Amino acid sequence: MKYYSQSRLVKALLAIVAISCIQVGRVSANPPVKKVADDSFIVEEITVTGLQRMDLGTFFNMLPLQVGEKIDLSRVPIIIRTLYAANSFEDIRLFRDGRKLFFDIKERPSISEIQIDGNSDIKTEQILEAMENAGFSEGEVFDPSAIKNIKMGMEEQYFSHGKYSIKIEDKIIEQSRNRVIVQFNIKEGAPAKIQRINLIGNKIFDSEELLKQFELTTGGMFSFFSSDDQYSREKLEGDLENMRSYYQDRGYLNYKNTSTQVSISPDRKGIYLTVNIDEGEKFIIEKIVFTGELVLKRESLEMLMPLKKGDTYSAAAISFAEEQIKTSLGYQGYAFANVVTIPNTIEEENKVELTLYIEPGKKVYVDRINFSGNESTNDEVLRREVRIMESGALSTNAVERSKIRLQRLPYLESVEVETPKVEDKDDRVEVNYKVKERSAGTIQGGVGYSANYGVSLNLNTSHNNFLGSGKKIGIGLKKDRFSNRYAANYWDPYFTIDAVSAGVGLEYSKSDYGEINFEQVVLDRIKLSANLGYPVNEITRLNFGLSYEDNKMKADRYTISQQLIDFYEENDQDIRIDPDFYYDLFRFTVGWNRSSLNRTVFPTRGVNQTLSLSATIPGSDLEFYKLEYSFKHYAPISSGWTFLSSFRAAYGDGYGDSYSLPYIENFGAGGSGTMRGFETNTIGPRVIQRNSQSSRGNILTDTVGGQTSIPLPSENDTISLSRRSNGGNARVLGTLELIFPVPFVEESNSVRTSAFVDIGNLWDTTFDREKYNDLSDTQFALVPDYSEPEDHRISAGFSLQWLSPMGPLTISLSKVIRKEELDEVESFSFNVGTTF
Repeated sequence: MKYYSQSRLVKALLAIVAISCIQVGRVSANPPVKKVADDSFIVEEITVTGLQRMDLGTFFNMLPLQVGEKIDLSRVPIIIRTLYAANSFEDIRLFRDGRKLFFDIKERPSISEIQIDGNSDIKTEQILEAMENAGFSEGEVFDPSAIKNIKMGMEEQYFSHGKYSIKIEDKIIEQSRNRVIVQFNIKEGAPAKIQRINLIGNKIFDSEELLKQFELTTGGMFSFFSSDDQYSREKLEGDLENMRSYYQDRGYLNYKNTSTQVSISPDRKGIYLTVNIDEGEKFIIEKIVFTGELVLKRESLEMLMPLKKGDTYSAAAISFAEEQIKTSLGYQGYAFANVVTIPNTIEEENKVELTLYIEPGKKVYVDRINFSGNESTNDEVLRREVRIMESGALSTNAVERSKIRLQRLPYLESVEVETPKVEDKDDRVEVNYKVKERSAGTIQGGVGYSANYGVSLNLNTSHNNFLGSGKKIGIGLKKDRFSNRYAANYWDPYFTIDAVSAGVGLEYSKSDYGEINFEQVVLDRIKLSANLGYPVNEITRLNFGLSYEDNKMKADRYTISQQLIDFYEENDQDIRIDPDFYYDLFRFTVGWNRSSLNRTVFPTRGVNQTLSLSATIPGSDLEFYKLEYSFKHYAPISSGWTFLSSFRAAYGDGYGDSYSLPYIENFGAGGSGTMRGFETNTIGPRVIQRNSQSSRGNILTDTVGGQTSIPLPSENDTISLSRRSNGGNARVLGTLELIFPVPFVEESNSVRTSAFVDIGNLWDTTFDREKYNDLSDTQFALVPDYSEPEDHRISAGFSLQWLSPMGPLTISLSKVIRKEELDEVESFSFNVGTTF
């Protein structure tokens, strides 16, 4: 490793000698002796050689000498020191020829590459950024003396992460064209573990309670994953701030962290923390005063302040009040309001007077609303989602609400907003929305797999933003073991200027319900539908739908499902004679939806509620209704962590000439869409098979000599329960889910992991067990009462959801906690194309 360093003073002295003794062109053997004071001259010409990267003009700007100036020997060291101070030159030689000066320069090499190896705790990008801030980066002039400082800076970075055994070696590799490669080899070593945390000075709260506010600990069961026993300067500062907040939120206004000592063991493997604190006294609110320019009424301000006279002082409550006041002012156009609380303590009485100084500033108006990044989407399509107007007062709430509305558009991937002030207009701002579009038009064909429906083939062409208008069109087909489906649809979210939406659809499907664990029934359906949506307010909509369905249901004429036989009999048809059942339905749907979710896909906060009623119009071949309710609440806990609670309830029944909900309309439960951990549709009422008995003790002979068995009375029938489900008309499902960051993956909006607990049940309120009371006591005891709702199921597990290029992918690993007899368990499920 070459070490680049020379004494500048030696160089200066050599240069002085050179000017004194060297004459270009000839050398005198006996030079005359001259006094230094007489060796001065006017510079007529300056010549520079050796420059490679630096241009001549830059050099002359650095040179403290110009042609025409008078120079003597006393100025030479100053000139050379000035040039060296630029840290650009490795060697400088100065020669004189009469009134001409010659500079022979050797530049320092440039850094062509910085290589860092062996780092894991700190990313290479972070190290390089710190080096760049210190002026050490690729393309810069290489200064050998900077290496020591750079290594010290890197060590400080690692010390702040608890790595005190860090060792860093450097190596300089010379290259052609006066360049070098700088290599740093890092040996991080093992992190120092926290052995003890001592709190000194606390009397009000014990150390155990205070240490609960710390992220740093002395280690525990999960420290291997959380690294909470590894010292970090940033974590310690955060913990001290948490402890300060803990005290000040409980009235201890004058709390102080007086000092903090961090000690390391001789082997550099143990850390000992000592925190000295001064708790101070507990303060009570004596008076709250609002001052400044009070745009809001005093009564409104008092409602926004959670504290009152006599309450214990709380810094958190004061911060909350300040934010609430600024938000309220922002609603009225005061976007840059400032609220400051000044506590005036009465030390001898341990009381405090709070003065809230409110400065609303000027009312701010919107000068222009601008959009960028919308290459395909028409400007008006985005503008109609915005809830502010140009020349109108700026509302911070409306700006944020507009951003959320834009984020919900399916053809936008991300939205950012800025409100810069207009130059020379302190009461005007521009609202700039920067959007990133995602592909809105797709022509997809592929193969998918679902634990529910097996392998599926699909071909779809759709566009969520047709011609940039925001309208959606789609044509598609899908084939799997459950159904063949062909569909076409059109939807306009702004059928009217008031955001009334409208759409139409046409669909043909052929479904084999036996493939999803229901009774063996095939349903052919042609459906024509129309829907209308009406906005009630920003987060609430009413939806109306009307559809016509032409249905053909084909059952197995030899079925022994008592429920299916009863369904045919209720509609005046004998399944054994004619298993084909034709019926037409005119169905009307009304729905209510209220959504405050921050995103349509993978939301992290907000509530979504849906209530819908679907019923056939009187006069349809089958008369029934279905009522469904859905609730989801996403509550953010911390960065990347969200708690989801959801509840779903459904009920259906017949009316008019129909005694119950038609068999084909029953709800199902079990599988990835309802209760994970159970096979698809294996929860709830089962198909009851009633087997009639016959006797050959009495034989009848017909005209051709044939023989017929004589049926025995019904009390001799036998009962068996099929593995196939009959479904039910009532269902309740609930989920508690903890969404957490994906391990080893940076934060992403396309992948999600969670731990869940599912609970639910499916039953049939119209089931009448007494229909089977003609059986023998033994057989009657085998008939379950499917009208009872108490038999709930519980499962728990982990789930991974990924918006893959093939479509939504869901993997669930589940454990059933509570089940009933005949329930079928599915510990692992894998689906492509559906999400839970």
